[in-house]
Amino acid sequence: MTNGIFFGTITVLLGTITSLLSFVLLPFCKPTEDFVMRCHYTSITDGFVGIAIALVGIAYLLLPKAQKALSFVVIGLGVLTSLVPTVIVGVCSHPHMHCHSISSPVLQLIGIAIALFGVANIAFLASRNIESENFTNEIYNA
Repeated sequence: MTNGIFFGTITVLLGTITSLLSFVLLPFCKPTEDFVMRCHYTSITDGFVGIAIALVGIAYLLLPKAQKALSFVVIGLGVLTSLVPTVIVGVCSHPHMHCHSISSPVLQLIGIAIALFGVANIAFLASRNIESENFTNEIYNA
């Protein structure tokens, strides 16, 4: 039970941090009257992905039977967070732009961290499941 609270809470925090980074803290180009840069859409997309990660963390706390499936969702959303600024939407192509040199690497790193956190939780849940199966087998064999 404590793992569920720990993973759910950390997931909510990581999702909130991702949203705050995308919407408020990281430098992204602002739209002008003439055009909108790609990095603006990256900011919006990763911000909403962060909200989705936080919602999955809340669901993880409320639905203990779906923890393994929700961990896979967290992995997918972490990978999505990393891919949005690089492959899916992208950022400004000029290396001197802040969105290219600062925002994109930060979002990639936090996405990788979120995905690895989900992998670690699945490994923990699998090891806990194996231990409980061994304990159950010992009870039935005795």
